[in-house]
Amino acid sequence: MKTASPQPKSPSSKAETQVHDTPWKNALDRYFKESMHLLFPTVYDAINWQQAPEFLDKELQKTLAKGERPKTEADKLVKVQLNTGEEKWLLIHIEVQGSPQKDFAERMFRYNSRIRDRYKKDVISLAVLSDTNKRFRQDTYRYNELGFKMTMHFPICKLLDFIRRREELLVSDNVFGFIVLAQLDAKQIKDPHQRMNAKLNLIRELFRRGLNKEDVIHLFNLIDWFINLPHNLEQAFIDKIEEIEEEQKVEYVNTVERLAMEKGEQIGIQKGKLEGEQIGILKTRLEDARIMVKEFNISIQQVAEKLSLPLNQLRDYINQHSVQTKS
Repeated sequence: MKTASPQPKSPSSKAETQVHDTPWKNALDRYFKESMHLLFPTVYDAINWQQAPEFLDKELQKTLAKGERPKTEADKLVKVQLNTGEEKWLLIHIEVQGSPQKDFAERMFRYNSRIRDRYKKDVISLAVLSDTNKRFRQDTYRYNELGFKMTMHFPICKLLDFIRRREELLVSDNVFGFIVLAQLDAKQIKDPHQRMNAKLNLIRELFRRGLNKEDVIHLFNLIDWFINLPHNLEQAFIDKIEEIEEEQKVEYVNTVERLAMEKGEQIGIQKGKLEGEQIGILKTRLEDARIMVKEFNISIQQVAEKLSLPLNQLRDYINQHSVQTKS
């Protein structure tokens, strides 16, 4: 029988888990090296980072049916070269749901087996556990029946273990610490005002780092996506961001302008009467929206609704930009 035993379930938010899977995939795409260094240091030390990792998204999609995988998980399949010269495939699995699932270890075994069988490659499975159950640390799948025995052990990283290292992560050179802390705050803090304060503290530290603008905006967007706030606090949040920028004498205009749409500002988009400065603002917002669609794998409709942009206008802008890029 399988020795992976069921764990007690606790209430979880379906909307929250659906929000968190996409930023995890994006974070691993952009900060894979940093994620391995922080979450799986032994694996990090074994990889030859002189050879760029290759993301095998198509291979993963062909192997694991979309309808089969829960929306409460995120997976990345990455080909790396070890310091020994060997090529290995890493399957990084992130459990996003608030409570652990009884079939977790079995799914780890099933995913590993399918990829190994289809591509005849050795696959190293790694699991990131973002749940809030301190006791859940399932790292082994076992099957024992009628003398037949099978065992698969896989490394896990429990994000709850980073709580005591919060101050260390805030000053660490490894920016993936912001991703971990954002996920922890999103899971643990339920009070809206406390969530906003936690979000602001992370962003304040982010601005202090002296990172390049592209990284700051990307990490800002990830934090923003992890720690969502109710609509009635968005304006207060934007105002606080502007105060932080003034205090630290930094300015990330595109980010603030994107969020400023939550204030309900109306600049005449629907009426087609944008002139002068308003046209420039619209172009900036359309470009920010295009980046969100491209970088964060969010649907055009979702982005249009979030930024209060006309759907047809945003779709036309993205299509036009795609044509220009190809030409």
